[in-house]
Amino acid sequence: MATSSIEWTELTWNPTTGCDKVSAGCKHCYAEVMSRRLKAMGLAKYADGFKLRIHESALSVPYTWKKPAMVFGQLDE
Repeated sequence: MATSSIEWTELTWNPTTGCDKVSAGCKHCYAEVMSRRLKAMGLAKYADGFKLRIHESALSVPYTWKKPAMVFGQLDE
């Protein structure tokens, strides 16, 4: 979870990374490009590149929030 500079949200949270391509629309996926960049930067969550992964340690993060917030799940945390 991270504080966000996105104007319409307060926090970002993503307990998953990667994806399974399911259609032709996935051919130019920005998230796949971003995952390669984050892997090259050495971020542990992206060690497996764009393979779909659930990061169990991140699943409990919302239980630590003290007040309601607008949350956006995104690729980079």
